Amino acid sequence: MIISHILTHALFYNLVVIGYLVILMMSVSPRIWGYSDYSEEIKAKVPKQTKKEKRLAILVTVPWMVFTLGFPILSTYLLKGKLGGEISYWTAFLNIFVMASIANLVDLVVLDWLVVSTITPTFVMIPGTEKADYEDFTFHYKAQGIGSIVIFALCFIFAFIVWFF
Repeated sequence: MIISHILTHALFYNLVVIGYLVILMMSVSPRIWGYSDYSEEIKAKVPKQTKKEKRLAILVTVPWMVFTLGFPILSTYLLKGKLGGEISYWTAFLNIFVMASIANLVDLVVLDWLVVSTITPTFVMIPGTEKADYEDFTFHYKAQGIGSIVIFALCFIFAFIVWFF
């Protein structure tokens, strides 16, 4: 029961998290969704984000962040309920960690490496840049490494919240 809960919730979580990002990538200017996620070399080639672009970036990011941070907690509370209201700290951690780790890996491999750095369709390119500007995968790898540390810490914190309360 625990494994099926973790896997089904991780699948749903990843479909929503990655799906939202793909839809965002295809429907909104990369100056909105991608500007802060690109290297300084790319940012140096284009004008800085305008105030309007920054506001729009926040507007499209907030729902994604609410879901990204909230669903693992909700999922773990649901698992706790399935287990009769008691959950071990490590079970809570594992539920959250599996969701976050798969999303992090899919983001890195599929979106950053395959779509942005390898295929580089025009919808990921900030106007004023060239396809060659996106070939360096190192920036994404390093950023994801730092993000992984933050995610790992959040997994511990969120697991504690569900386990304790």
